[in-house]
Amino acid sequence: MFKSIFGRMFWTYAIILFFVFSSISIAMTMIFTHVTEQKQIENISSAAEAIEEWTATVVIEQADDERSVRSYERFLNSWSGFTGSDIIIATLDGDVFESTCGIHDVPEEMLDSIALNSYTIHKTDFGGFYDHNVMTISLPIHYKGNVIGAVMFNRGISDIRHAVLELLSMFAIASIASILFGFTMVYYQAKKISAPIVQINNAAQRIAAGNFGERIDVTSADEVGMLASTFNFMASSIERAERNRRRFISDVSHELRTPMTSISGFVSGMLDGTISDENRDDYLRIVLDESNRLTKLVNDMLEMSKMQSDNFKLDISAFDINALICTCLVSLEQRINDKGLDVKIDFRSEKLMVLADKNQIQRVMLNLLDNAIKFGLSGTDIGIRTSIADGKAHIAVSNIGNKIDNDDMKHLFDRFYKTDLSRERDRTGAGLGLSFVRNILQLHKQKITAVCEPIDGTDNGMITFEFTLETA
Repeated sequence: MFKSIFGRMFWTYAIILFFVFSSISIAMTMIFTHVTEQKQIENISSAAEAIEEWTATVVIEQADDERSVRSYERFLNSWSGFTGSDIIIATLDGDVFESTCGIHDVPEEMLDSIALNSYTIHKTDFGGFYDHNVMTISLPIHYKGNVIGAVMFNRGISDIRHAVLELLSMFAIASIASILFGFTMVYYQAKKISAPIVQINNAAQRIAAGNFGERIDVTSADEVGMLASTFNFMASSIERAERNRRRFISDVSHELRTPMTSISGFVSGMLDGTISDENRDDYLRIVLDESNRLTKLVNDMLEMSKMQSDNFKLDISAFDINALICTCLVSLEQRINDKGLDVKIDFRSEKLMVLADKNQIQRVMLNLLDNAIKFGLSGTDIGIRTSIADGKAHIAVSNIGNKIDNDDMKHLFDRFYKTDLSRERDRTGAGLGLSFVRNILQLHKQKITAVCEPIDGTDNGMITFEFTLETA
């Protein structure tokens, strides 16, 4: 019963409702009983005043007047019917002077209350006269300033209870209707809250089984709706991560297969004599190059994995980015000259101090310049520009190469991604360079963009990579 959220919520609210209405019923019973008794006392007190006057002026002063006595008896019977009580007029000694019910003696245990100058209440069977307990209300009778006796009103307790029960029955009907309505609302609300949680649980189990396309319909804006939205976001992230994982495995397998196939083929050829001894050194150099390519690929993947871990820390310091760019250009000077490229530098200031990890930013610059050299058309320019805008340093590297379409531009920074043109011209890279660049800049909480501006009348375009750094 209490194993599910729905069960716990429903029965918890149901028990609360039960105890609330039970407490109210008990309180109302006590209140109704008290109010009824007080109302009876008020009515009897009014009757007692009239009876006191008749008793003192008619019975005592005109005791021999038979007509007055009969009138007095009728008077008592009228008040008896009005109050619903048996009326007894008793002297201080307990002798019954007049009675509407045939009582002749007052029980001894009630004699003390006759002489009191205030009303008293007893609940007894009146010395065995009744076969059930009655409520006896005694009020003093005054004559010339003295208490000469008491008027007693005996009313059945069951009559009072009957009046209370009538009131409680109306309250009970209203309470039952309220409880049924409350149970309905509790059931509806508990179901409304628990149903999405059950859906989320079932969807989570299906995702755990490998169905990453599961989503939850968000039907409310409350906390449960927020939970469903968060679950959908998590499911989308898991699905995206799973796609990336599968693509990563596929790309790694593809990148590893080519050099391994080459190495295996050349070594087999040398072992079975297919490759002659005079060509062996050339093929061994190819095997060595492929082995180095494999080593670089594995090292790059390990380095990228290290960057994406929480333990990777940047060594932030202030340095001149312009000087760093010049250092990178010197290291690549031979390749630039071999391809006949012309480097055009546009430093808006002589020095541009930035806050970053110098070694990692040097790696960024070398990757961008390497791409510009590798894919730049012979005899064209490589442009390098540094400036300050919006409180940040902006560094741009551009080259003229084959135009890249919009679909390829969207994936330039993905791991192992190569455009069709790059596959034809770059047979040594693994497609990790730009992914490294993006990861390094993300660690610096900076952005990098890539834009290809077509050159009219040609199939070429100006490709520009621009990234930002914090200024020192």
